[in-house]
Amino acid sequence: MNMTTQCAPESLSLTIVCDERCTVVRSLAALLRVWDHGRRFTFVDRESPSPIAAKLMSELDNSRWSLFLIDEQNEHWHGPDAIPMILKNLPFGKFAAVFYILPGTMWLTRNFYMVVSNLRFFLSGNRAAA
Repeated sequence: MNMTTQCAPESLSLTIVCDERCTVVRSLAALLRVWDHGRRFTFVDRESPSPIAAKLMSELDNSRWSLFLIDEQNEHWHGPDAIPMILKNLPFGKFAAVFYILPGTMWLTRNFYMVVSNLRFFLSGNRAAA
């Protein structure tokens, strides 16, 4: 499955599971909350009270990434593969998501995300998880 071209239908609600202990993720999640005018996204983090949140956070802890996206059909996009899906579902995001059809864009996203992720793990002292 090509994660860069598959897009969730616009009527779906999406769940973003994120580790807000990471400053970068926390900042981006705050921006997404502001930009989510359609109220499409449900955010799950370590402070979420629902019983399913603990299960989702456990899944995130077992992932190499600091976020993932789930649609109503339970399809998951992890780390950099979630970025185009998130962008597509923001009010202005369709324009940004168009760039993901350009050759090399997803490669750049994955590598940038990996650098940020490795730096996050290095700074937190959790080098084995990177």
